[in-house]
Amino acid sequence: MDKGINAPELRFEGFGDSWKESSIRELISFFEEKTTKEDEFPVLSSTMSGIFLQKDYFNNEVTTRSNVGYKIVPKGYITYRSMSDTDVFHFNVQNLIDKGIVSPAYPVFETTKGNVADFLTTYMNENIHFKRQIATNKEGGTRYALSGKKLASLSAIIPQSPEQEMIADFFCEFDRIISNLQKKLNRTKEFKAACLQSFFPKKGELTPAIRFSGFSGEWKRCKLEEFGTVQTCKRIFKEQTTSKGEIPFFKNGTIGLEPDAFISRKIFEEYRDLYPYPEVGDILISVVGSIGRTAEYTGKDEYFQDSNVVWLKTNGSINKKFLKLSYQVIEWFIEGSTVKHLYNDNILKSEIVVPKSQKEQEMIADYFEELERMITAYEQELELTKRMKKGCLQKMFV
Repeated sequence: MDKGINAPELRFEGFGDSWKESSIRELISFFEEKTTKEDEFPVLSSTMSGIFLQKDYFNNEVTTRSNVGYKIVPKGYITYRSMSDTDVFHFNVQNLIDKGIVSPAYPVFETTKGNVADFLTTYMNENIHFKRQIATNKEGGTRYALSGKKLASLSAIIPQSPEQEMIADFFCEFDRIISNLQKKLNRTKEFKAACLQSFFPKKGELTPAIRFSGFSGEWKRCKLEEFGTVQTCKRIFKEQTTSKGEIPFFKNGTIGLEPDAFISRKIFEEYRDLYPYPEVGDILISVVGSIGRTAEYTGKDEYFQDSNVVWLKTNGSINKKFLKLSYQVIEWFIEGSTVKHLYNDNILKSEIVVPKSQKEQEMIADYFEELERMITAYEQELELTKRMKKGCLQKMFV
């Protein structure tokens, strides 16, 4: 993979010529053909995630606005929404249908001189130097605009067509993989949500729609006070925390996420040994702000904000993993108007429905734990693929 004088760090084998700087007006030709009758072609939406049929994007929501005079977007042409709340404008190649239409405010253009549409849109959407040009040249105050005329005045440093095609194909494959992973992730989350509705009894009922073989009979409705007591760590004062340190200190807004505060190991060991502290498998609950968000304590050296992060110290009469799952379907008693807070008494009086057999509790919990593992694996693979794409973008463009 050779590198030319004015070329990216990473290149496909066989390319060594320097890339050339050109104005966008040299690379594109605007297309101004418009409709002359109502619903001549399907209306399209150009979004941050691609081109969609407007009726699908807005869930068949009917608009009474006339589309006579809308711009026609032939297949292979590029369009974008010229107004934005930020300095980000997203360019899309219309590969959905033979011809669609967009609002007359949307610029529509094709590439010229053999330039590749997928390469140019990737460059305009992802290249940091081009995005800086957009940020500098955008117009407007509370909302921003990037007209076709402004776009044409910008510049790009690009290779010859054959190299454009290889780069475009490379990143189209990345996008295909990312799209498929996102779809798998979404489907798995939707499946989990559907399973929660079927594996737990509906409101007011005591028998779920789906059960594992060998189990029958009604579940029992119980208050959480039947399973244990609410516990919280000893208070940590602000002056005892630092922005960097030895032991992560999780607050109601950060449990299950990344810590933004730390305490010393000395304080941690003293408080852990002398005062209430969660056991492995206990489910931590945020009771103010992000009420009901949970995280399982896995045994790491970490500490938790008193009163705002609590857990139910169980008495052995319920499977802890099933309890964690029940927190996803429970209806908490929440008090307060301005600041919502879940108090200890409210927690203990909150009700869940539970299989009488702990074996059934365990099997349900294990089933959903496997679904969570699948979701986490898809999330990690998706994040890794996005990071890989970002790394390649940085090295394969000037």
